[in-house]
Amino acid sequence: MKLLTIMILLSTLFFTACSTKKGFFAQDELHQSALSHSQKGEIYNSLELKASIVATYLNCSLMKCDRKGVESFLVAIYIAEDSSDESKQGLMNKSYLLTLNGRKPLSVSALDYHDDMIKIAPFRNRWSKYYLVKFKQKEGEKLVMEYKNTNFGSVILSFVKEY
Repeated sequence: MKLLTIMILLSTLFFTACSTKKGFFAQDELHQSALSHSQKGEIYNSLELKASIVATYLNCSLMKCDRKGVESFLVAIYIAEDSSDESKQGLMNKSYLLTLNGRKPLSVSALDYHDDMIKIAPFRNRWSKYYLVKFKQKEGEKLVMEYKNTNFGSVILSFVKEY
């Protein structure tokens, strides 16, 4: 009798949890949009990970925004052997360069891991440094981001603009 009661309670709990308004497996629309506008790349040397980048294009469909001549990205950087000096880590590391269509960023703002902006990031970890990076807007539909190391090569991430 106890087994039957437990089974009924568990099945009731299961079906109640799955009948929420958005459903048990539904994801937040903002998170889904961020995921579809994100690219990941890694730089290796002899099978050893040297750096990782995850960039999310913050276009107007993702974030309610007025572009004002800029392309904005949420960028997560992980460098395996980064500087011990915090002011020289991540995008501030002189051995690495980030460009969009061959141009350097207009601005780079470091974000705290608990910043609301990072909550939309589809991939989060505590080892990465997070930044809001803005580039001058350029005509055309394709955005090509390059993250380059002076010794180990580069990785290319491609994004398509939405108007």
